[in-house]
Amino acid sequence: MPQPNRLPMNAQLDAIIVDDEAPAREVLHSQIERHCPFIRVIDQAPNARIGYDAIRNGRPHIVFVDIRMPFETGLDLIDRFDSREFYVVFYTTYQDYAIDAIRRQAFDYLLKPVDPMDLKACADRIREHFRVKMIENGDFHRKLEITTSGQRHFIRHSEILHVEASGSYACIYKTDGTRLMVSKNLKYVESLIDNPKFVRVHNSQLVHLNKIRQCNYRTNSITLVNGKEIALAVRKREDLRRRMAELLSTEQNTGLDAPLA
Repeated sequence: MPQPNRLPMNAQLDAIIVDDEAPAREVLHSQIERHCPFIRVIDQAPNARIGYDAIRNGRPHIVFVDIRMPFETGLDLIDRFDSREFYVVFYTTYQDYAIDAIRRQAFDYLLKPVDPMDLKACADRIREHFRVKMIENGDFHRKLEITTSGQRHFIRHSEILHVEASGSYACIYKTDGTRLMVSKNLKYVESLIDNPKFVRVHNSQLVHLNKIRQCNYRTNSITLVNGKEIALAVRKREDLRRRMAELLSTEQNTGLDAPLA
């Protein structure tokens, strides 16, 4: 598994396309598949209303959005987000909205028909920007994608406190106080996360290293940042020490403040 301070060339960024013209959506989708293989289009939306729900549910890294659409423009759509965790790329037939795009801190502004080389240049710059953010924010952009009870969930690794085994199920505890029970065992969820910042501290517990406030090796327990106490298996202590030391070393090498006291 690559360290958080570099983005591998085959890493995928998720994207959503919002455009009222189906042919335009399909053309852009095809161009992305052909020229930007590290971008995966996870959804398409024919208007701003559906696009808003798709963005909220899919939590993409990139949103490609047309500007002129019926009922609500692409500009209106972006304005609905008080804070954004995705890159905005406007693509439109009209040149008149460039200033509006700049005011909304769009990452790029492409004109239809989109030139493949312009698209590729935009995508490459997003990937590089993302790589830098990975250095600054660790695993902030990495996501767990899991389906349970017929619903697909996207959870950022940075939002996970710990995952607890519950028989053949697993319960994901999040930083906002909510939890999600999934019909998969802990080993399966661990394989999906596949992140060196997560460590097994017990047969029934997978913990995010950055969410540990204190380790008490005398009582074999861990206290998380929310005050919750978790048992630490004796046979897991040395592995935990090693993983915490590795994390500290990695973050010092990238010039970041160590998150573990």
